[in-house]
Amino acid sequence: MSSKKRTAQAVGASEPVEAPKDRASDSSSKGQLVEEPPFRWGMIYLLARIFYAMRQRTEDALKPHNLTPMQFTIMSTLGRRQGLSSAELSRRFSVTPQTMGEMIGNLERRSLVVRAQDPANRRALKLNLTPEGERLLRACEAAMHEVEEAMFEDMSPREVEALRARMINLHGRLRPSAIG
Repeated sequence: MSSKKRTAQAVGASEPVEAPKDRASDSSSKGQLVEEPPFRWGMIYLLARIFYAMRQRTEDALKPHNLTPMQFTIMSTLGRRQGLSSAELSRRFSVTPQTMGEMIGNLERRSLVVRAQDPANRRALKLNLTPEGERLLRACEAAMHEVEEAMFEDMSPREVEALRARMINLHGRLRPSAIG
């Protein structure tokens, strides 16, 4: 097989396809050639490999901010939907209330989130980002944007949006109540 043609069968497609232009011959690219796997990767295996590679990149990008990917995700969620409770977050992320409580406690000790009593239910505590939490979230979102740009640098905006739509659809079928 020539270096310009690769079979997509190696990564799960049923028909051979034209591979993207070799990145090594493109002097403006930061990308690297990827070795073909010795066997056909199943989709779940491939998604898991992508997840672990992406997780490492996000951990590296968040390390200077002293946040884990899960802490960033919690803060990002609160940035979009202020006033969620710890219980709502634990259900959203499929972790135990105790685990979520520990994560929230760590963010609270750093003055990144604050718990406030819900006026409608005095027993419930609603979570909000502090001004410091909002500043840190903006910095981390910029770092995540750089990671995302690097991940999809060889795709057109249209291809990225098509992939995003397919992933949202897949996520909705797997966990319909979790989109948000």
